[in-house]
Formats: sequence, C-alpha cells, structure tokens
Amino acid sequence: MQIFRWDLQLHFFWGFILTLLGVYWQPLFLSGVVVTLVKEALDLWSKDLWSWDDVWLGIVGSGVALLYLFSVNLI
Repeated sequence: MQIFRWDLQLHFFWGFILTLLGVYWQPLFLSGVVVTLVKEALDLWSKDLWSWDDVWLGIVGSGVALLYLFSVNLI
C-alpha cells in the first residue's frame, strides 16, 4: 500500500535528516527548509515547474525533526 508518492517521501525525509543533523552543527537546523526551497527554485528555473507538495512535505519533515529534538531535550 502506497500512501505517499516516493518523491514526496524523499522530500520529507530529506528535510527531516538535514534538520536532525543540526544537533552536530547548528546551521543545519534550517537546512531542511533551505534545501527544499532551493531545490524547488532550481526546478522552476530548469523545468518551469514548482511543486507545492514537495515544499510542504520538506517543511513538515523539518518541523517533525525539530519537534523530535525538542521532545528529547537536544535543543
């Protein structure tokens, strides 16, 4: 059973993992969102396509990572 498309799962986990790495180097806390927006800007420039699904799932992944880090007292 496939709930989300693979590319959307990729954006979620990309944002999640990059944000989790902020524990080791603090600028990475924002990297999940920044990388998602840069990737979509490059897609807009190269393919004339902006996918809000990709943006929202990347931001949600970063948000979930921040909530997790906050819940285990790492930030």
